[in-house]
Amino acid sequence: MAYYSSDGQSDGVVLTPQWFLDQIVEEFGEYHDPCPFNPTVDGLESEWDLNKINYVNPPYKRGQIALWVMKAAIEHAKGCKIAMLIPVYSDTIYFHEYIYKKPNIEIRLLRGRIKFVNSKTQEPFKSQLPSPMMLVVFS
Repeated sequence: MAYYSSDGQSDGVVLTPQWFLDQIVEEFGEYHDPCPFNPTVDGLESEWDLNKINYVNPPYKRGQIALWVMKAAIEHAKGCKIAMLIPVYSDTIYFHEYIYKKPNIEIRLLRGRIKFVNSKTQEPFKSQLPSPMMLVVFS
């Protein structure tokens, strides 16, 4: 899940498009989502799955990405494998402290922009996010 600036037609919550999730499954196998839409458990407080890849598309609200990246670093240290979809904000503290040039972390810059899915209509948004995206793989 991620948060998108509301366009009046959305509740602000957007979903990862199915084609992208299919690529995650194709490469990594079935995944655990510690940051799901309508969560029953707080992924920032709970332990993540050690037996599956943890796919994380965190809320993009100010300050939220950093919390999820820090949590990913903690869970990675415990042995979790993680694929995290986040905007390319390479000037942030969390990027330099927890991602850039860290062992067993791969940064995959995505080509083009992703059209996320409206959680209300289940249809892709007509517009794309204004920033480029990256998949950060903690292996």
